[in-house]
Amino acid sequence: MSKRRKTAAQAPSPPAADTLAAKQPGVYAWFAGALFLAALIVYLPAANGPFLFDDRSLAPLLEAPPEWSFLAARLARSITNLSLVFEASISGLNPKSFHLTNLLIHLLNGLLVWRILDLLSTRFGGGHPGSRMAALAGTGLYLLHPLQSEAVAYISSRSEVLCALFAYAALLVFLAASPAGDISWTRSLAVTTLLALSALSKEPGVAMAGVFVALDLFSESPLTLKPLLRRWRLYVPMLAAASFVGFRLYALLSREGTAGATAKHKPIDYLLTQFTVFWHYVRLIVFPVGQNLDHDYPAVRAPGTIFTWAGFVAIAAVLVLLWKWRARYPLAFLGAVFLLILLAPTSSVVPIDDAMAERRLYLGFPGVAMIAAEFLRRIRPSPRAAAAIAAVLAVLGGLTWRRAELYTSAVAMWQDSVSVNPRNSRAWFHLAFAFYEQGRCAEASRAYEKAAMAGGADYTLLVDWALALQCAGRLDEALAKLEEAKKLQRHSHAWAVEGRILAQKGDLGGALESLNEAIRMNPYDSNAMVYRGNVHMLRNDPAAALADYELALRLAPGDPAAAKGRQAALAALARSR
Repeated sequence: MSKRRKTAAQAPSPPAADTLAAKQPGVYAWFAGALFLAALIVYLPAANGPFLFDDRSLAPLLEAPPEWSFLAARLARSITNLSLVFEASISGLNPKSFHLTNLLIHLLNGLLVWRILDLLSTRFGGGHPGSRMAALAGTGLYLLHPLQSEAVAYISSRSEVLCALFAYAALLVFLAASPAGDISWTRSLAVTTLLALSALSKEPGVAMAGVFVALDLFSESPLTLKPLLRRWRLYVPMLAAASFVGFRLYALLSREGTAGATAKHKPIDYLLTQFTVFWHYVRLIVFPVGQNLDHDYPAVRAPGTIFTWAGFVAIAAVLVLLWKWRARYPLAFLGAVFLLILLAPTSSVVPIDDAMAERRLYLGFPGVAMIAAEFLRRIRPSPRAAAAIAAVLAVLGGLTWRRAELYTSAVAMWQDSVSVNPRNSRAWFHLAFAFYEQGRCAEASRAYEKAAMAGGADYTLLVDWALALQCAGRLDEALAKLEEAKKLQRHSHAWAVEGRILAQKGDLGGALESLNEAIRMNPYDSNAMVYRGNVHMLRNDPAAALADYELALRLAPGDPAAAKGRQAALAALARSR
């Protein structure tokens, strides 16, 4: 063999081309089309669902929205609220419209994720023969994984999908700039604006700025701050805007009591809890069985438990290994960093009442897709590999279909929740209320009992339990629950319900006494006014009844029970003349 031929034989061969793409250039287009069609199909069951759980709290906002200027000035989720109000002005309170819009945004996010994976795969270790198929498979994981279902199928999670839409768009604009060069004022303004829109859709969107920093820091070896200094046109305005918006949002959410300084957990306790919550998220990503709309994850108290610190050590060990192997597996390293950065706002030291919620993974889920793509791109493309990927995605799509079906019924949703965690008092309570709304009063009573056994009986649970018992015809038991409630809290509602039940038993004098007490406690209790009007009608006193019904209508215009009672009282008065 000649020296020239020997050298050529020993030289490393260039990376193999994507042979599947070369032979069948349309295969990726078909595969992509199938993925997005599958994503559309698996979420269609949810489109037939009503407003559920937190969705119902949207009704007052959508029926009588405040001025648009007020929504914008409030900052917290102003973009999300504006989008909901705008949609309601077009389609009314049609839940199908809101569900389909969430799904459309999810599909758009899938397109952005596909492009992001393509760009990052090329930038960080491109040349693998399966890079293109891996990017598409990662996109399919993002679109079809059942952990995404809460963010997509739940109307109240509009904030999640909108936040991701603007955050991913900001990342794409950022990635379009050369990693080794400066960044223009125009591009900086575009990135900052998109990031602001993301944070104003939901607060964690601001964390995407951390991803930009990570990408710039890891663009050069060894690590240096030069890329950050070189891009000062981006980072100085972004830091100023993020600081202003961040402090305003933290103050607002703390004042409202759902997060921040006034949440029910201490920051250190919340952080310690997240060391184990993180691994529950990982388990659900790898093995998505046991999902729950309401995990009711218990918070630990400092100094934590052995499981708390085992979780922390495991996270640290994984990060050390990823750092050690970052040159070999750059996309997987970046994916882990991406996921952790975008989880940080909800899984670190800023306490939130609910320690764990699946929807919080939505924004950072492209990090999971990056990790999967890192290993999939090392598989040479072939029909067998494509079939295996399609089979896995089909299984995930089937699980997502089943999750989407839960959003068609409150009973189904909460039955699933309590089946996964029978100790969740809050889930039992909501299941009981769902049964009660459907007139399934005996089942509602049993569910309230389960709620009380799981977490104790507070005032609200006892009063609602009494209503379910009344509906089931168990009037004496209902009155006993109201007596328990009255010992816990002095509120007009318990006395008003007691008056209604006593009237049903035929004790009109006792009913009137309870209703008079309810109205003394709260002169604005329109329900108590209606109940007292009903008692007056039973006592053949339509004039007194009419006065109560009219007062109730002044307090709650359009109340159907008050309006019906008023008509009956007027008819009775007309007959007596």
